[in-house]
Amino acid sequence: MWEAFQEEKTFLAPLPQPLPEPFDLCVARRVARDATVRFEGRTYSVPFRLAEAQVEVHGCARTVEVWAEGERVAQHPRHSRERIQLDPRHYEGPSTERVEAPVPLGKLGRRLQEIWAMPPERRPIDTYADLAEVLR
Repeated sequence: MWEAFQEEKTFLAPLPQPLPEPFDLCVARRVARDATVRFEGRTYSVPFRLAEAQVEVHGCARTVEVWAEGERVAQHPRHSRERIQLDPRHYEGPSTERVEAPVPLGKLGRRLQEIWAMPPERRPIDTYADLAEVLR
C-alpha cells in the first residue's frame, strides 16, 4: 500500500483555493436598472456595471452568490430578516461604456447610512430632529 501511495504522490496537486461553496439552487436572472436582482422574495445588489445584464444566482447554505462571466461579483447573507440587501460598494466606481455611474450620496446620504447602521436603541433622539429640519 505504501509503495502505491508513493507512486501516486507525484501526481497529486493541491485543490484550487478557494473552493466554490456548494449551492442547492441556481437560477438565471436579468439585473434590474437599479443594479439589483430578485431571488427567493428578496432583493440583492450587484455592481452597477451589470445593470440589465444576465447573471447566475446561486443559493448556498448561508449565502446568496451572484456570478457573471465565470466570476463571483456579489455575496449576501441568505434567508436574512431584511428583504432588501444593498452593498454601497456596488454603486461606486467610474462609468463604463454601457452604464453611467450612479450619483454619489453626498453628506446627507452618508449620514443617513451611518444612522441606519446604528441599532435604533442607540440612535440619539436629536438625530431625528436634525433630519426633520434638513428635510423641510
